[in-house]
Amino acid sequence: MAPRTLKPFFVVLGLMAATSLALALTVDVNLVDQPGVKVLFPSQLGRWNGDAIVFCQNKDCGAQFYSSEITNAVVCPKCGGKLSGLSKVEADLLPPDTEGIKERYRSPDGHTVMTSIVLSGKERASIHRPETCLRGQGSDITGSQILDVPITGRQGPLKVKVLLLTHERAGPGGTKESYGTYYAYWFAGKGRETPQHWQRMIWMATDRIFHSVAHRWAYIAISGVRTKDGNEYQSEVREVIGLLYPQIVLK
Repeated sequence: MAPRTLKPFFVVLGLMAATSLALALTVDVNLVDQPGVKVLFPSQLGRWNGDAIVFCQNKDCGAQFYSSEITNAVVCPKCGGKLSGLSKVEADLLPPDTEGIKERYRSPDGHTVMTSIVLSGKERASIHRPETCLRGQGSDITGSQILDVPITGRQGPLKVKVLLLTHERAGPGGTKESYGTYYAYWFAGKGRETPQHWQRMIWMATDRIFHSVAHRWAYIAISGVRTKDGNEYQSEVREVIGLLYPQIVLK
């Protein structure tokens, strides 16, 4: 088929895609309050000890605390403001029906991983591609991969996306030194899981257009430090997610 003949075909495809997207984002939907995960981190994951992170919602304070540092995880000990699992900046940017929590886990050998769950409400803007925020925070994404994580009792491994990041910090004598971290995540809906943002968008659009429903999608992430050129982080990702998954994913 000649290029000139193909042009109308691609125009039609483009219009169909644009129409589908417009319908997905504007059609009136019913929120199905059946998330695929529990928004609750366990205090213990095998050898890992957890410590919840909370943030003051007073814009003039904005303090951050670990639950082990305070006696009341609801009221800010500095200003008396409300404490939440989302920072004030996140809460202001996201739709009001978005939920979120964060937890720090430490192992006896000194390793630390940070975990988070963001649970969407009715609006699509509750969840987005993590790459967007990470680049905005000054991280350089130097690589990515899909990692298979074996889960006890699950049929087949869970696929998670792992981003390899590089950061700079001040070194001795005013020099700068780089160090590496990783950021692993996946999306979970009711009975659906994927490491791909585009796959979630397709499922979400299909539900909105053909069923007029918006399921509550969750975005689960863990992050930690890695050696610059090593792959030891993979075993850490598999261990933590392997322990976490059975405790938060709803059947």
